[in-house]
Amino acid sequence: MFADVKSSQAAIIVPGDSVIFKRGIYQLPESEVEIVFDESNLAPKNVRMIFNELFKQYILVKDALVYGDSFSATRNTLKLLDDMKSKTKDLDDLNKDARWVLFIKNYDRIRSKAESTTFISEQRFLFNEITNGLQNFIKQFGLYNKTIYLMQCSSDSSAGNSVWFSGSRDKKNPYLGLQNDTTCAKVKEVWKF
Repeated sequence: MFADVKSSQAAIIVPGDSVIFKRGIYQLPESEVEIVFDESNLAPKNVRMIFNELFKQYILVKDALVYGDSFSATRNTLKLLDDMKSKTKDLDDLNKDARWVLFIKNYDRIRSKAESTTFISEQRFLFNEITNGLQNFIKQFGLYNKTIYLMQCSSDSSAGNSVWFSGSRDKKNPYLGLQNDTTCAKVKEVWKF
């Protein structure tokens, strides 16, 4: 049987922890990584609570993109950016961080870019940039008492780096929207705070 599978051009995926055969090459399936963050290395609780609120706003942007709602995607992106600036302006922990200071210096440019995006493809590209930035900030400062999922899509038709956050194991892909092929979406990492 294995000889027939290896010579076939079709992708055959065996569920579970079995070997995956694809175009004559066998490989072990990728598994998700669980990261448990040490609270003592993260920002104080009040900062992490603010990042919990920012994460909720990020999810609203993601959901708007999943459903192709351009108006809500822009509105929620602007609210996320405004909240990032206003809710953190008096936090010394953030204002001493070089990456956060750079974000604040570039805030007007980023917000202007978010305001001017009219096409869903532009909003998805901006979402990719926001995800990259938020990924660094959440990793550095943390969330409070929360588990989040770093999702990934391996589809060639997906925009950007095809990575996004979710509050659950849902496979709603903001880069592909309603045409989402959930077979390409998987949990890449589980972050526990």
